[in-house]
Amino acid sequence: MKKRIMILVIVALLAIGAVSAATPSTFDFGLLNYYRISSIQDQDFGTYTPGLRLEGHILPWFGLGADVIMLAPFDGSDIYSFLVSTDLTFRANIGFFEPYLGIGPAYYATLASGDFDLINDVAYNARLGFDFNITDLFTVGVEGKLLLDGLQNEASAFEGKDWLDSTMVGLTLKAKL
Repeated sequence: MKKRIMILVIVALLAIGAVSAATPSTFDFGLLNYYRISSIQDQDFGTYTPGLRLEGHILPWFGLGADVIMLAPFDGSDIYSFLVSTDLTFRANIGFFEPYLGIGPAYYATLASGDFDLINDVAYNARLGFDFNITDLFTVGVEGKLLLDGLQNEASAFEGKDWLDSTMVGLTLKAKL
């Protein structure tokens, strides 16, 4: 009986969300909260990876995004490592549930004693996730982000790849305009 009630409540929420479809945003500002899957598997929760995202949507289903992610570990030194990525974002606004896909290049950077260094090797990132449009101005989402470093030689890039260490999962909080 409880299971049936739970299913009915979920179906009702989905129907209400579909009927009161949230207006697609034209600009998003988001907070990212990531962990690498390997860190979760090892229960190493000290490797939390925070980030920021700016995203503008040219069309309701297409946009451009930029992320800055501060890479762990945070060891108290004066050297900070970042992942700066840009991507093309494709989304489907189907009410309060909004799946999306983003793909594009990424660059590693360091900040040490006021000097900003961008590493020349291009990495590639793909992110897949979905947002719940809580209000017209606020969303909560879940996403996964895959990082592929140095694809100059595709065969060697995939051979021996640690997929758990290359994939991050986390929560997103976005303000929409």
